Amino acid sequence: MKRVIEAILFTSPDPLSPSRIARIAGADVKEVENALAELVEEYATKDSAIEVIEVGGKYLMRVKPEYHTYVERFAEKDMEKGVLRTLAVIALRQPIMLSKLAKIRGNKCYDHVKKLEEMGLIKAEKRGRTRILRTTKKFATYFGLKTGNPEEIREFLRKAAKEDSALEKYIEG
Repeated sequence: MKRVIEAILFTSPDPLSPSRIARIAGADVKEVENALAELVEEYATKDSAIEVIEVGGKYLMRVKPEYHTYVERFAEKDMEKGVLRTLAVIALRQPIMLSKLAKIRGNKCYDHVKKLEEMGLIKAEKRGRTRILRTTKKFATYFGLKTGNPEEIREFLRKAAKEDSALEKYIEG
């Protein structure tokens, strides 16, 4: 069962709940939960660039963050660089007014915000003549974060920036 779950997680683009995995595998939820616990432990203890983690009650298999720089150029890009940069500004400065974001990122940010809202990575709350932007729970899941807390997201991005000097310049600038 453990290898079946491993195969399911490897091929899934989204995190999966134990009940969803049980339905796919045709297994008992308790059996799946036990196998997931074993897989998480197995990947945590072996010398591997891959990990199995739990995020919000769902499980996913991913490349460990310290290896992202080696595989990112080969990985399929879900977002163009401009959209990703706009998302980074929102994540770092949230809650941020759309008008302030436009001053930082320029007029293209309006299209970027629309795309990010469609993807469910950010939410916008109307406030007066502008909108206040924040990341969503889906943002945390998408990037494999264990929390959607804005301060913890900022800390994660700062740590990532220290490992990538180009990103650090962008964040600090």
